[in-house]
Amino acid sequence: MNMDRDILLKKRSDFLNQYVTLTENELKKLDDVSVLRHVEKEQILIGSSQAARNMIFFVRGYLRFFHYLEDGTEITSDFYFAPGFVTSFTSFVSGKPTNVNVQAMTDMEVLSIEREQLLRLYDDSHNIERAGRILTEQFAMNSELHLFSLLNYPAERRYLELFEQHPEYINQIPLKYLASYLGIKQETLSRIRKKLLRK
Repeated sequence: MNMDRDILLKKRSDFLNQYVTLTENELKKLDDVSVLRHVEKEQILIGSSQAARNMIFFVRGYLRFFHYLEDGTEITSDFYFAPGFVTSFTSFVSGKPTNVNVQAMTDMEVLSIEREQLLRLYDDSHNIERAGRILTEQFAMNSELHLFSLLNYPAERRYLELFEQHPEYINQIPLKYLASYLGIKQETLSRIRKKLLRK
């Protein structure tokens, strides 16, 4: 079912108010530069070798970050689950091309703001700039935690963490993407899941 733009704007306002209180005027400025987009399942929102030009807000479904090794092997590096903001943050901040692809894994409606328009809002509003800083800091912390987990924890523990944090999505993620994210073979992931089901 498609989501009405006003509903999506309200959900974004509620999400942002967890971090900073925006005035009605500030919310209107955000709303005025936000474009509603319907995104199909498996659609690429941001492609590698492109500069990330949009900040995207979504309230349902999940997104996959992936890239290719030199030999063509596809690696799933991360998942982003609703609700939240997403982009290739390094590219968005630097203005340089990204090395990753961002793919929708379900049909969804998103609100998209162009980079230049958002930067102008940062200049105009301390509160909007503060919200952007907090969200960027959260992204950096989550990336660091994900890297630490990948380097230090066995696959079973990482799978359990993902299951505990996002149980509603764990069975929706195709096995090959989940195994790639965990850095293991599909057969190993199947054994982990069977083992956990017996507990």
